[in-house]
Amino acid sequence: MSPEVRVRPLTTPAEMNAAVDLYREVFRLGPTDPAVSPRLLISLMHNGGSVIGAFDGAELVGFAYGFPGVDARTGAVYHYSQMAAVRDDQQGRGVGRALKLGQREHVLSTGVHAMRWSFDPVRTRNAHFNLDVLGAAARWFVPNMLGIEDHGRDAGMRTDRLIVEWDLSGDPRPVPSAPPLPDVGWGTTLRDGGAELLGLPRDWEGFAAGDRPAAERLRETVADTLTGLFDAGYAAVSCRVANDDTAVYRFVRGA
Repeated sequence: MSPEVRVRPLTTPAEMNAAVDLYREVFRLGPTDPAVSPRLLISLMHNGGSVIGAFDGAELVGFAYGFPGVDARTGAVYHYSQMAAVRDDQQGRGVGRALKLGQREHVLSTGVHAMRWSFDPVRTRNAHFNLDVLGAAARWFVPNMLGIEDHGRDAGMRTDRLIVEWDLSGDPRPVPSAPPLPDVGWGTTLRDGGAELLGLPRDWEGFAAGDRPAAERLRETVADTLTGLFDAGYAAVSCRVANDDTAVYRFVRGA
């Protein structure tokens, strides 16, 4: 990360407003589209939530927020990270990782040792960050979790989500090296020892912009495939670039 970037909790109403503006910018939301509220962020800050900002000098360039959660099945307590956003021109500087590590420190200070969040499985860059860089594992799949999207960059598409769990009790680990991946067709699986591999477009945005109907069909195929994998006891532990066009997930049992 650039030494000029600092990560700390947001505290003032002005900082909360700047975070909402950044959220709208990153997710391509119009002025009347729903977005996170400054009042919500302030309430979270005062009631066990996390509201973490990344600053380049005095300028906010990224932020993340979350709140305490309880697993209804097991009673396990965790922190749910609702969202993390980094301004487009700040990508590649380590801002996202710094935000998550700052959020991790805050959550550990509250006595909680696990974090969960959701992400869109077709966005493989996010998947690589969550699984390979941070070391979380995607343990659950929720088809169309939020219903059909009605605003922003994915308007009209289903909102499938993978739910990851990040164990905060150990030290953050470096990204491990890995052998080259075989080519796997988009939306198809390939057996690799005890693992299952799943291929997806490396550039989802470009693919969807170039052939929207094909992107919608691929989402349906991927949703069916993921449902089968998770029903069979698999978890996603990695997503890496295989070639210029394709990224490949790795699913294993017992992760």
